[in-house]
Amino acid sequence: MTIIAFAGPSLTAADRREFGSIVWKPPAEAGDLLRLDVDRSTKLCLIDGYFDHRPAVRHKEILLLLSEGVRIFGASSIGALRAAEMDGFGLVGVGAIYRAYARGTLVGDDEVALVHASAEWDWRVLSLPLVDVRATLCRARRGSVIGAAEARALLMAASAIHYIDRTWSLIVEGASLSARKPSLESALKAWTVEQKRLGARACLRVAISDTSVASERPQLVRTVFLDALARECDVDLDGRTRRPSGEM
Repeated sequence: MTIIAFAGPSLTAADRREFGSIVWKPPAEAGDLLRLDVDRSTKLCLIDGYFDHRPAVRHKEILLLLSEGVRIFGASSIGALRAAEMDGFGLVGVGAIYRAYARGTLVGDDEVALVHASAEWDWRVLSLPLVDVRATLCRARRGSVIGAAEARALLMAASAIHYIDRTWSLIVEGASLSARKPSLESALKAWTVEQKRLGARACLRVAISDTSVASERPQLVRTVFLDALARECDVDLDGRTRRPSGEM
């Protein structure tokens, strides 16, 4: 059995060492799933992915692998979004972020967006995603670090800041709480909930422990868009071959 994970900033170097048996791939973009050499013994964790300056992973390429019996788990970032959109087709969603998207509590793609460094810098996170801000404010509110009015002001300020620029410093300033800035900013950092990381780790654990197989495969309808993507990726959809199940 092989587990492949598309993951970047949602996991740390320590996380990768802990889950050492995983085949790591960088954040996914359109076409990456078409290029995979997989079979029914393969499990795929879709966690991080590009969406702004690179085309996002397509629903049809996910559907193609699902139709071939590949087990796919989604969480944390683009994986949570795609799982909420495609769980009826067999994509298994994991974690609080997926559940929030699935029930409609979260609706915007920008909730999980952030800026990060490259692989050479271990995908270091450079801005705050809104899902982490929300989880942190809830935790700080329960711990009486902030009051309800402050929590609302901080969330409104965070929502108004573009994901590229979002930091605790700018959030506190935007909430007109600058008088409390040094201590409040420090407290929020100390109470931070890394919601995306929690979802990513949960996704890996679920994939490792999962022993089920895809009993029902969704039907894939070939479209000109999927064919065009395959041509861009130099992938022959008609000639796709798969190793026998169980062969590594």
